[in-house]
Amino acid sequence: MAEMKRLVFGEGLMIPSLDGSKRFAVRKYREGAHDFSKDEIIIGEFKDGLNILLHITEDTKKGTFQSLKKPERDLNKNGYYFDEWYFDNLAAYYPNLTWNDMGAIVFFEVLKVNDVSLVSLNEYAK
Repeated sequence: MAEMKRLVFGEGLMIPSLDGSKRFAVRKYREGAHDFSKDEIIIGEFKDGLNILLHITEDTKKGTFQSLKKPERDLNKNGYYFDEWYFDNLAAYYPNLTWNDMGAIVFFEVLKVNDVSLVSLNEYAK
């Protein structure tokens, strides 16, 4: 059996992924590392301390960061946003990042069975 693909998330991104408010991730594209297909199941490695199975909801969108640029006001229309603020934050992880570098938008949700998330927050969550 082939090893499952993985996507690493920094600290503080687990809760928004669990509550559904984070549904996409932007990365500097690396062939093989960010090539996900719709309905694929991967492991989300959260630096908050858990590995969580994620369902890829759309094929990875690839292009230069300039071509991926979309305003936050169009989030519902595009399924993601990527603006100057987001680029500047991403540049902290990728030295010498330019708008001409290839980027990847990964669309995901926590894996569900019968529309119930396998991992979710409950009323005791703080």
